[in-house]
Amino acid sequence: MLAAALAYVGAGWPVFPCARGGKAPATGRGFHDATLDSEQVHQWWTDQPRANIGIATGAAGLVVVDVDSK
Repeated sequence: MLAAALAYVGAGWPVFPCARGGKAPATGRGFHDATLDSEQVHQWWTDQPRANIGIATGAAGLVVVDVDSK
């Protein structure tokens, strides 16, 4: 996961760790903690190697469409 998180940072997408197997942020301020600081990203995924990767989509300039079907 660390390599993927760093690749996203390299693409200019701020990332933050999420709970393993889920999408709840694993930081105190959630997406507000998203960063492009590779040292911080390395520390997060060293401490939580199986954390999912969250991307601050607005800050990354990404548009996301979430389709839920019933």
